[in-house]
Amino acid sequence: MKKLTIGLFVLAVLAAPVHAQGRGAAEPPSPEEMQKKRDQADLDKQYKNALKRSNSDVTPAKVDPWANMRGSNDQQPKR
Repeated sequence: MKKLTIGLFVLAVLAAPVHAQGRGAAEPPSPEEMQKKRDQADLDKQYKNALKRSNSDVTPAKVDPWANMRGSNDQQPKR
């Protein structure tokens, strides 16, 4: 009886990885899923391109928020 129990246990331990490998490749993706993935990839590409365009070599002008508050005799500090 002990040998049978040990044998079944070893068989179960060896069969578990084989059973797990068979689950992943059950069926290919449907055409709708493939189109959805393509649309998502295209949308991501457009988003990344928009980010590149907005950040490309555009240096914002330095704005002095206190420019109107200074008098004509006041000088700006040198940097």
